[in-house]
Amino acid sequence: MAELMVNGRQVQFEAEADTPLLWVLREQLSLTGTKYGCGVAQCGACTVHIDGAPVRSCVMPASALTVAQKITTIEGLAPNASHPLQKAWDALDVPQCGFCQSGMLMAAAALLKAKRLSVNSKLSSRTAIHAVVGLRHGDTQES
Repeated sequence: MAELMVNGRQVQFEAEADTPLLWVLREQLSLTGTKYGCGVAQCGACTVHIDGAPVRSCVMPASALTVAQKITTIEGLAPNASHPLQKAWDALDVPQCGFCQSGMLMAAAALLKAKRLSVNSKLSSRTAIHAVVGLRHGDTQES
């Protein structure tokens, strides 16, 4: 049995060496918030954090990871969907069908963290969204 650290919990799984992390998360660990979209790391629906960095789990072999690496899925981003970005998504009616939203949220959270912008409970919904949009347009100042 192989082991991983997922959402702060050490978990065990059994899979072939080439099994993508996505399928271990969804099928063996029942963490279905991370979605399968394209299977070639282009759409981002499968984005998770590995040691804080966004990674496309559909092309990351689970066997390439160790228990020392911290994997965070959308379920582990914050309890009860309380992360400021999750609140912002809801408050500003961002989701449409919602299928790829977990991947977008994970990518946005990693972007804010990488740019060292405050992502805490005091960050307003609008500030969170504007910070992500500003970073996409080259602005590194927090709103």
